[in-house]
Amino acid sequence: MDKKETRLIKQQLKHIHKAEMKLLRYHPTSRSALGGNFIRSKVPEKLLDMLESAFEKGFLYIFDKGTSMIERSGNLSGVKEKSAYHHTVIKREISKQSIKNFDVSATNKSWANKGISTVEGAALGVFGIGLPDIPVFLGMIFKSIYETAASYGFNYTSVEERAYILALIRVAATKDSQRILESENCDRIGKLIDAGHGSEVALTRKDLQEDIQRTSQLLSSSMLVAKFIQGITLVGAIGGGFNYYWIHRITKVAALKYKKRFLQNL
Repeated sequence: MDKKETRLIKQQLKHIHKAEMKLLRYHPTSRSALGGNFIRSKVPEKLLDMLESAFEKGFLYIFDKGTSMIERSGNLSGVKEKSAYHHTVIKREISKQSIKNFDVSATNKSWANKGISTVEGAALGVFGIGLPDIPVFLGMIFKSIYETAASYGFNYTSVEERAYILALIRVAATKDSQRILESENCDRIGKLIDAGHGSEVALTRKDLQEDIQRTSQLLSSSMLVAKFIQGITLVGAIGGGFNYYWIHRITKVAALKYKKRFLQNL
């Protein structure tokens, strides 16, 4: 790698760092926070338990049986072929365009997933159905993450990569200062995997269950207001927009994290 290429990678990593800091330091306006706190105070405790349970079952199903279904529906083989071609190009020359090829491939795939989940969430919300859309919603989240990972040439099926995926979802779902700690942990896991020390982060069945429970609690708590609104007939259509927000947010974290790993490995 020559000096020009090294300088370009450093510039790219600097831009990613700035984007990460902006994302990690995001705080909702006091007005929206107050509205969310008011609605949260009205949500029955039973609903939160139902949400956590629904998310846990959704995560377990995807890791157990859902990945192959997502691969077929997302044509991930095609994404991997494009990534392999882009890797061939970038091996010859590291340039802004050769890096951008990976970015475009990852970005183009995420829009359809956001749209599908938004329409599906709004449609169910009109009829006052807030919980049944969670499997579809999680499916779209994982489809976006898998497509992003594949676009940058990363595996997403190994046990250690499951730990990484759950970690990056927690980055998006965690609030306030804890978000930075989750981000650092996500980066730590990625570096261990890429350095060939995946066994240090590989999840046992018990570890996976604990990671899923923690991620489910964070995600369900963050989405509590949206799902409560979505459970109110007619008004629930508003809740479908939150599906778009969360898929967009998680996909953005995934894009930043996978691109960072990709650049660090060039």
